[in-house]
Amino acid sequence: MSQAYDSRSQQAFAAAVCRVMRESRRRQKLTQAEVAQRTNGLVSKAALANYETGHRSLRVDVLWVIAGALGEDLGTLLSAAERNVATRPSPFGTGSIAVDVQEVMASSDPRLAVVKRWFELRANSSSTMTLDDGAIHALAALMNVRPDECRRLLMTSSRSARPQTATVATGS
Repeated sequence: MSQAYDSRSQQAFAAAVCRVMRESRRRQKLTQAEVAQRTNGLVSKAALANYETGHRSLRVDVLWVIAGALGEDLGTLLSAAERNVATRPSPFGTGSIAVDVQEVMASSDPRLAVVKRWFELRANSSSTMTLDDGAIHALAALMNVRPDECRRLLMTSSRSARPQTATVATGS
């Protein structure tokens, strides 16, 4: 797979590895404590939780131990993560988008619950919020979806959503 490697693609790959690891554990109906126990003390439950959420950087040697505890082939796990971040053009584009806050808040889509809470915490008098790529990536991580899926959900839940040419936004 040919792909440009930059900090964003590195972060996307790291997040995909964490997601694939977490999905494997959940698919096997294992708790974090059970996986940690299978590492014979090399990885704690708390560390595993931080790896799965991306709050802690995952070294290759630790990933190898966790993959073994999950009964996963490391190469297969990494290939699955790579497929998750393969560059695919999104019909919803990239860059900043402006969304109508009230339209998103009125959406009944349960996947937008995190976005609604985030909007509430950042409440201001504006009826439109401009989200840059950083904000979209952060919301996608909280929603446990890919950034292009987050962008699609936001743009379809807000009929007046539109791409922005200038980054005004709220990524941090």
